Amino acid sequence: MDGGEAVVGLFSAAVGLTYWFLWVAAAGETTLLVRPGLRLAVLALAFLGAIAIVWATLLIAADPAVRDNSWYIVLFLVVAWLSLAVVTAAGAILGLSALDDAVRKPNPAAVCGIAGLWLGTALCVAGANVGRGDTIGTTLGPLAMAVGAFLVLWGILNAATGILTSVTSDRDVGAGIGLFGLSLAWGLILGRAVAGDWESTARTLEDFGHDGWPVVALLPIAILVERILRPAGSSIGTAVLVAGAYVAAAAGWVIWLGRP
Repeated sequence: MDGGEAVVGLFSAAVGLTYWFLWVAAAGETTLLVRPGLRLAVLALAFLGAIAIVWATLLIAADPAVRDNSWYIVLFLVVAWLSLAVVTAAGAILGLSALDDAVRKPNPAAVCGIAGLWLGTALCVAGANVGRGDTIGTTLGPLAMAVGAFLVLWGILNAATGILTSVTSDRDVGAGIGLFGLSLAWGLILGRAVAGDWESTARTLEDFGHDGWPVVALLPIAILVERILRPAGSSIGTAVLVAGAYVAAAAGWVIWLGRP
């Protein structure tokens, strides 16, 4: 591990550790009157699941130089740790706070939304770690591109439908489940779009457009679905079917593309 990689690792560890230490401390101070225990347990499982997705990818599908070096495994895990902190902060800016909405309020819809945010991000991060690359930049660049696109999609969806208001103010569990499924679908597609051996910046951008375009196709579909379902409300069963359809479509696309 060279000096630049060590700096990235130390920065990611320091910022991520500080963010999550403060987050957990604040969550722990939540009044028991709102019964946060179950919500915290679900969020903890989602967070650990997100880390597990990245860890398994590093052990199985990353560059052999990474798989065979424990320091690189730790490095990319702390980068994932930081990525989850960044999207959590961005989610709060967009209108869905993991702390205020999912922990401090009895709002299962918010828990679904945050779980989707974390797991979708993990899929993006995991995809960026698949394949060979000459430097750490060949992982961090695609990672930033996938996670950035993921957050942009969240922002556009919210601006077009107000889905985060449905989740936070209306506490619409159906909206939360739909957001969860859509987030997983976007994460699957974007993660696959940045997976593979590094060849060049131009080739990476070309593959990102070629393999990732279905996220753009899913966006207007999701907007239409939200505008149809949300004003009248939807049953949890309908929401689960919609979320499952999103994930199935994304999984089908990834399977059709095959190994990166």
